[in-house]
Amino acid sequence: MKVLLPIDFSEATENGICAIERRPWAADTEITVLYVVDTMRYLSPGVDRSPYIESQSKAAKDRATEVATRLSSHGLKATGVVRWGYPPAVIINYADKTLGADLIVVSSQGRGAVARFLLGSVAKHVLQFARCSVEIARKLPAKGSAAPMNILLATDGSSFSEWAAKSVAQRPWPKGSVVEVLAVAEATTTAPDAWNAAIRIGEEVQSERLKVANEAVESAEKTFSSTGLSVSSKIVSGNPKSAILDEAKNLGADLIAVGSHGRQGLRRLLLGGVAEAVALHSHCLVEVIRERP
Repeated sequence: MKVLLPIDFSEATENGICAIERRPWAADTEITVLYVVDTMRYLSPGVDRSPYIESQSKAAKDRATEVATRLSSHGLKATGVVRWGYPPAVIINYADKTLGADLIVVSSQGRGAVARFLLGSVAKHVLQFARCSVEIARKLPAKGSAAPMNILLATDGSSFSEWAAKSVAQRPWPKGSVVEVLAVAEATTTAPDAWNAAIRIGEEVQSERLKVANEAVESAEKTFSSTGLSVSSKIVSGNPKSAILDEAKNLGADLIAVGSHGRQGLRRLLLGGVAEAVALHSHCLVEVIRERP
């Protein structure tokens, strides 16, 4: 597995580093620590940016080496890399064209309106346009490096959700970790004075949605059957975005995993719904999982 960890000198960077440090990884995992020197700063006629770029490049190299050395002390294969340009574009291009990354772990802090502001620069851009899976790393509660994790896998039975389940099932997790598979049957509503026919059709639609949700959790449970992880499942009715966030809070989830479409064009539409809402407002780590083309 190839993991890209973009860093800088902000406090939020620690969230991404800790997210990697605190769980086990497969023996063949390669972690690239990437610092992008922002050459878009001071972009105005007549301004010589070379002193800025030179000083920032040295600091960036030292920082990338420092973080890579720290991760290596945990037995991980980590390398520090420095690149130059517009950070979001460089991160996405490096992950796709140079590294062939399976996962980008991008740091953030806060949620809600604060998260929208922070994700509006680098993290949100990476989340929307990266072709591989993206994990939004937030500050975690103080736990030991080998502490069990509570993982919430949201599924809708689509091929994207099935791939997400396989991705989670194939990875090593701390001993004692548990997975809850959640399917949300979106609730149907009718006006108080709706015709009986409309009410009956609404009930039929809801029944079909519950059937699909049940099939989705059964499929995911089979995926985890040989992993040794403790797995439970839950089906609820309601708004998918709110239901996933509420269940994650009730579960005390450390990580929410949700599948997403990975192709250009449709991605904005799909991420504009459940996946992005969860990534923006969650209190914990969120991984939007995509199958690389």
